[in-house]
Amino acid sequence: MVADSDAPSHNSERRSLGRIVLRNTLATTLSGGVLKVLNFLYTVYTLRVLGEAGFGQYSAVLAFVGLFGVFFEIGLAQYVQRTIAQDPARTQALFWNLVVLRLILAIAGMAAITGLSLVLRHEPAMTFGVALFTGTFVLAAFLMPLITVLTANERLDLVSVMEVGAQLVTIVTGVLLLHSGAGFLGLLYVGFITMPLQIVMAVWAIRRYGYGPLHFRIEPASWRPFIRASLPFGVTSLALTFNFNADTVILNLFHSNAEIGWYNAAYGLVFSLVSVAGGFLTAITPSFSREHVSDPERVRSWTRASVRWMMLLALPAAMGVSLLASQAIQLLYGQAFAPSGPVLAVIGWDIPLLLFCAFCGNVTAAVGLEHPAARIYLFSAALNVVLNLLLIPMYGKMAAASITIVTDVVMAGQFFFLLANHMQLGQIRGYLLRVAGATGFMGGAVWLAVSLPLAVPIAIGVVVYGVLALAMRLVEPAQLAEIALKVRRRMGPA
Repeated sequence: MVADSDAPSHNSERRSLGRIVLRNTLATTLSGGVLKVLNFLYTVYTLRVLGEAGFGQYSAVLAFVGLFGVFFEIGLAQYVQRTIAQDPARTQALFWNLVVLRLILAIAGMAAITGLSLVLRHEPAMTFGVALFTGTFVLAAFLMPLITVLTANERLDLVSVMEVGAQLVTIVTGVLLLHSGAGFLGLLYVGFITMPLQIVMAVWAIRRYGYGPLHFRIEPASWRPFIRASLPFGVTSLALTFNFNADTVILNLFHSNAEIGWYNAAYGLVFSLVSVAGGFLTAITPSFSREHVSDPERVRSWTRASVRWMMLLALPAAMGVSLLASQAIQLLYGQAFAPSGPVLAVIGWDIPLLLFCAFCGNVTAAVGLEHPAARIYLFSAALNVVLNLLLIPMYGKMAAASITIVTDVVMAGQFFFLLANHMQLGQIRGYLLRVAGATGFMGGAVWLAVSLPLAVPIAIGVVVYGVLALAMRLVEPAQLAEIALKVRRRMGPA
């Protein structure tokens, strides 16, 4: 149950933070609901067509480029997003400076990352894939600033429509290329088709809804303070990228493509589940940034309430995924991916950790706590890399999965203590303990039915947890009715 103290007040004279966040959350979640299902089926199809080795090659390219690509973005977009959210009048002054800086960094990144792949003597197919993927940096130099302008103005509804269109094109094009025998490289060609379409749609949206035109104007003299202000966000991005990609890159150094494929099949499933909350996580940053200027108490209240709801859903999801991992993997990906089952049983527990850390990262960026957040991310990334280097050579994918959980627990603990002071998270400790207790009872019920067909333990878990949530007052029927009412009214005036 969300306590009254954690239910944000509603005053008709103020911006309706709840209405805006709800509108943007639903726009990015519900409008893409069917698409998420299609995208999940597309992922399953991709894994089955490429096989464990082909998917391992694809994952290795994405991880290698992602690991080093972050050095060529340095947090510029995040800084601009927060600045425009707090002062839209600065859009004209920032936009083209952001584009030009990202374009310079993109060209440098293309040369440096492809050159590094050659120096490391990657197999030719991987080096070509790296060169191909880094080519999208140039398109991103134009696309991401456009998306940043829309996001900063809280138009996640427009961004989600663009993403839906782009993803539909991605799925259709990807299936055609895979069917033609293009292999994992075919998946990398897709970006050169979808990203120009997104750029056209973003330019149209900015002009149509009055956020432009964005007249060309650059001020090289402003670049140094611009970059300096962006660095805390860049450090955070760097640390997150190392957290997410270092394991795959290190696996690629010591183990086969098949091992990489098995690991990333399991981790990809976790990301698919976490992406359900992606709409909310995206929506809160610009809204919290703007609200924190005028009413920081409302942001604190919303932060506590959000953590309650996330853990209410994420902890039982992690328990279910962990207990039913092997059955789920073989049903989705086939016998060839059976080694992914034990990996998923471990890494499934990253669902609540990923959600909590991503949420805390967005909150800290919104309220000006990016410096302590950057230190948290850096420490966790360093721990992750050191442990991976020590243990992956000997223990492979299971070490990678276990280390992910350990480092994310450390990160989540640091964020909790940081926000316990700034957002009074200590007030919800008792509630979180009750959620953990209900999850444990549900896990026992699912474990007793784990040998039955997959649908049976899932149904048992849903029923048992639902009953416990009501009995233990984790949620009230009146709250569910209120949420349903808000959803029906979601597109009302903010």
